[in-house]
Amino acid sequence: MTAMPDILYDAADGVATITFNRPDQLNALLPEMNALLPRLVDRAEADDAVRVIVLTGAGRAFSAGADIKRMSEPGRLGRSALVGRQRTLRGGAVVERLLRREKPMLAAVNGVVAGMACAFVLAADFALAADTARFAFSFVKVGFIPDSGCTWLLPRRVGLANAQRLCLTAEPVDAAAALRLGLVSEVVPAAALAARAHAVAAGIAALAPHAVRQARGLLERAAASDFRQAVEAEALAQGILGESADHQEAVRAFVEKRPPVFTGK
Repeated sequence: MTAMPDILYDAADGVATITFNRPDQLNALLPEMNALLPRLVDRAEADDAVRVIVLTGAGRAFSAGADIKRMSEPGRLGRSALVGRQRTLRGGAVVERLLRREKPMLAAVNGVVAGMACAFVLAADFALAADTARFAFSFVKVGFIPDSGCTWLLPRRVGLANAQRLCLTAEPVDAAAALRLGLVSEVVPAAALAARAHAVAAGIAALAPHAVRQARGLLERAAASDFRQAVEAEALAQGILGESADHQEAVRAFVEKRPPVFTGK
C-alpha cells in the first residue's frame, strides 16, 4: 500500500483501492485531497494491471464532505464571489475527471457521506453500502447549494422529485432508504463491506477488460443519446470487440467447457 498524506492507494489482483484517510475527522476533505484524487485515478487508468477502481473511506465514514472547520479560517469566510466560483469549479473538475475514466469504479460507502463527497459516490458506476451508511446532501445547512456536479448527477440517479427532497430538506438518508432510492445498489453488514466490495470488483476484473470498459462507456453515453445513436455506438464497439483475442478466447472456452483466461488483448 502506498501511503500519502490523507489518501491511501493500493493495487492488487486487478483492483486499485483509493481510501480517504482522515478517520479522526470522518475523512473530511481538504483541498490537497481533492487535488490528489484525480492523480490517483490517472495512476489507476495508466496501470494495465488495474481493471477496476474502488473508492472508500477509512474508519467509520466514507467522507463528511468539505472540512467545515477550515471554512472558518481567515480568508475563507466572506470570500469574494470570484474566489468562491473558482473553488467550486475546481471541485467540479475533480468530479469531471472521475466521470471521464474508462475503467469501472465502484464506491464502498462505509458510513456517513456528505456534501461534496456525495458527488464522488454519484460519479462511480454504482455503490455498495454498509448498513451503517448515511447520505447527507446538507449543503443548505451551511447556506450553500449542491455543488461539484450534484445538481446534474443526483436527479439522474434518483429522479428530480427525490433529488429536490434530499437537497431542500437536507434530511439524512440511511442505507435502507438509499437502496430504495437507487443511491446504492446493495447493502451489507458493516463488517462485511470491504470484503464484499473487493469480491464484486475482483469479479469485474476477471472479465474481458475491453468489453467491460466499452459496456460502461456505452451505457453512460446512451443516457444522453437517442435509440439510433445508441445502436450505432453498440455496433461499432461490437465490431471492434469481435476481433479481440479475449472474445475469441471466451468462445473457445465456452465450447471447451472451461473458464476463459482474459489477457486484455
